This record gives sequence, structure tokens and C-alpha cells, in this order.
Amino acid sequence: MANRYDIVAEFPGMLIIHQKIPSHEAGRHQHQEHEFFLPLQGEITVSYDGHTIKAGPGRMLYVPPDLDHSFSSSAQGSGERVIWLIEQKIWKKHVDKKFKPCSMPMNSLVKELLFYLLIYQDAKGKNHFISALIESLRDSLEATEFEKINLFSDHIAGRAQDPRIKKALALVDDELASVSLGEIAKKSGLSLRNFNRLFLKECGLSPKDYIISRRIETSKRLLGETKMTVTDISLEVGYSSLSKFIETFKKNTGILPSDYRLQK
Repeated sequence: MANRYDIVAEFPGMLIIHQKIPSHEAGRHQHQEHEFFLPLQGEITVSYDGHTIKAGPGRMLYVPPDLDHSFSSSAQGSGERVIWLIEQKIWKKHVDKKFKPCSMPMNSLVKELLFYLLIYQDAKGKNHFISALIESLRDSLEATEFEKINLFSDHIAGRAQDPRIKKALALVDDELASVSLGEIAKKSGLSLRNFNRLFLKECGLSPKDYIISRRIETSKRLLGETKMTVTDISLEVGYSSLSKFIETFKKNTGILPSDYRLQK
């Protein structure tokens, strides 16, 4: 594998790898370190415990220590990406809580710090840059966690009693950008017909309406708290068509996404 790495930067407690490997797979494995992925081309998928999280350019993936997971990447482009592993010892100096595996928007400061460390491995004060990197990652993880803990989601999850629907709600949040009702139903152990019926009974709305609501809530947060373009936000929440995103957003909020941002 080493000959596939473009650049490897090794620091006390942290390893950064810049590589180009399209269409790559790694079977079930675990790391003792905190593992992060930043795809620059193509898509990365991590699977664990029946869950799947994905990221393409503009997103990051996080895998906590000691989690049995598999990895795969698409064949698109060169498969360029940055992977970095942070040992528990240095991580705990800056982060005092645990986070679940997740896909999250790319933090531009994280990207700048990573490439600075890759290029200037012997720079003076590199420990300060590493500290800033870990703190920025912590902030991104906390923001992603907060996004998933909102009143609407809590209300719906509180109504659901069937464990299969509770699992489906978690899967929707994990896979919001690429959610498929058929896949969610399958992973929940239900046929699509029974899944739609039971979801409506447990939650008071259809799975389709729930997904739209979660996408609108997420896009409203991104419009208010980030500088992402409306186009990027539409892709982030699962709309490949910008016009469809704008139409759905206005239908559900009464206002255009651009006007919503101006109000914040």
C-alpha cells in the first residue's frame, strides 16, 4: 500500500496520508485511532453495524476508535483523498466526549491545516497547528451532532415505539444526502409497503414527508450558519436538481432559500 501514497506526514500521535486510489475496498477492520476521511474526488463509503455513511467532495467522514467497519471508494476520477488518524492520547487533550460515526460538511480550516502540515512537515510550531486541527474537528463533530438533535426529530422519534421504525429514523439521519426508502425499509427488516404503513402509524406522517422535513430543517441550518452556496446546500441535503430544491424549500417555508439567508 505504501507505494500508492502520494504524501505521508507522520507526527507524534498523528498520521496524515494523501493518496490517489480509485475504486478501492478494505474489508472489516478497526483502528485504535480516530479516523477521518476527506475525499477530493469520487465518493467514499464506510459501513458498520448495518449502517452506511458516505461522503464526496465537500464532506468529511469520521470513524471512532475500535469500530469494526469496512471501506470502499468509487472509481470516479483519481480517487484523490486525505486520510488522517489521531491517537487517543493526543485526541483526549482537546476532546472530552465521544462521537458516533458520521458524515459532515467539510470544514475549510481543517482542509487548510491538513495541507499545511502535509507540505510543511518540519514547520516550527507544528504542534499548535495540530491542536488547531483537532479543535476544528471537534467543532465540526459537535455541530453535526447538534444538527441531529432538534425538536422536530426528537418529537417524531419520541412518538415511535416500534424498534424497526426507530432504526429507520436513525438511518434517515445517517443517509440524508442519499437516502433511499427501499434501502431504509430493507435495513429495517420490512417490505416497502409495510414500512410505509407502519411509519405513518408510528410517526403520524409518511417516510417521504419526514425526509423532506429533515432536508428542509438541515438546509435552513446550513443557510443560516455557513457560507455554502445554495447549489452546494441542495446537493448536501440530497437534491441533485437545484430547481427542485428551491421549489421544495419555498413550498415548505413560503420563501426562497436566498431570501431565507438574508433574513438570518
